[in-house]
Amino acid sequence: MHRIRIYHIVQALLAVLSFVTGELGVIHAWLGYGVAVVIVFRLFWVLSGERQLGLTRFHPIFAGLTVGNFMAHPAISKTLILGIALSLIGATVTGIALDKGKTLGVTTVTAEVIAPAYADGDDKKYAKREHERERKDEQDGFIEEAHEALSNLMIFFVVIHAAYMTLFRWPLARFMLFISKDGSDRTS
Repeated sequence: MHRIRIYHIVQALLAVLSFVTGELGVIHAWLGYGVAVVIVFRLFWVLSGERQLGLTRFHPIFAGLTVGNFMAHPAISKTLILGIALSLIGATVTGIALDKGKTLGVTTVTAEVIAPAYADGDDKKYAKREHERERKDEQDGFIEEAHEALSNLMIFFVVIHAAYMTLFRWPLARFMLFISKDGSDRTS
C-alpha cells in the first residue's frame, strides 16, 4: 500500500504543478511529460495483478447506493477518481499533441519539406502550403482549447475529490496522505 500512496502523491503533485505552471512554457511541458510517464507507469503497474492496482478501482458500482449512504458510498469516490483519470489522460494527450516533441528535442521533417516550397517561388505551392498552415493552426487551436478545458475539468474533479475525501472519508484520506491519527506527518 505504501507504493500506491507514493504513486498517488507523485501523480497529484505533478498534475497540480503542471496546471499551476500552465503559462510557464518549458516548465509546464516537462511537468506534463512527467505526468505522462507516471500514467504509463501506472498502466504497466496494473499488469502486476495486484488487486489494489486494478482498473476496477475506476469503475463505480452504484448497487446499494441509497439516500442514507449517499456520501459514504464507494461509487462516489470511484466516480470522482474516474473523472480525474479521464480528464488527466485527456489533458496529457492533448498537451503532448500540442508540444509535438519540441520540449524533448524531437525534430520533425515538416520544416525541411516546407522551406523548399517557399524558396522555389511557385505561387500555387505557396498558396497550398499557406492553406495547410492555416488549417494546422485551426487544428492546434482546437487542441489547445480541449487541453485547457480538460485541465480545468481535472482540477474541478481534484478539488471535489479532496473535499469529499476530507469531509466523508477522512480516515482513508489521512492514510493516503501519510498523516497519523494525531494529525502529524508520519515518516515511517
